[in-house]
Amino acid sequence: MEKKTPLLDEIGRKHGMKVPGNYFADFTEKMTESLPEREFPELVQPSLWLRVRPWIYMAAMFAGIWLMMKMFTRIFSVEKGETPDMEMTASATDGSTIEDEWIAYYVDDYTAYEMLYTDSDY
Repeated sequence: MEKKTPLLDEIGRKHGMKVPGNYFADFTEKMTESLPEREFPELVQPSLWLRVRPWIYMAAMFAGIWLMMKMFTRIFSVEKGETPDMEMTASATDGSTIEDEWIAYYVDDYTAYEMLYTDSDY
């Protein structure tokens, strides 16, 4: 059974919009004629600095990371009670020996007492 709609019967199948004849055949020609000519700049060879700059930046980044890691490991070793050798030798310039500095940093009180008051060699 065919269903009839009064709205479509009033409007019909023609909607009033039509594409002009040969519109799409001539479209590319008309478009290229209406656009202005475009000028392309000459390609310039990049300088040595522009070519090397990313590599230098990357090397500086890795050097910074390496220095930070050295600094952090040194800080954490000092917090654990270990001291870098440079501080030990720099503080030994007042006439004390390296052994005295070593005892001061690495030997606890009980072991120092044993070293002073017993006959055992350490």
